[in-house]
Amino acid sequence: MTGFHYVYMLSDVATPTHHYVGMTEDLKSRLAKHNSGQVPHTSKFTP
Repeated sequence: MTGFHYVYMLSDVATPTHHYVGMTEDLKSRLAKHNSGQVPHTSKFTP
């Protein structure tokens, strides 16, 4: 791995005890993909 990487945690507003942890090089892009439902694993937890 080269450059900066971000480790992030997404929290489900409806279920505060549900968290998803991941890693990405492009945090803004990853959050946009999550919010638009483009990631199958987290699509059921979109805002």
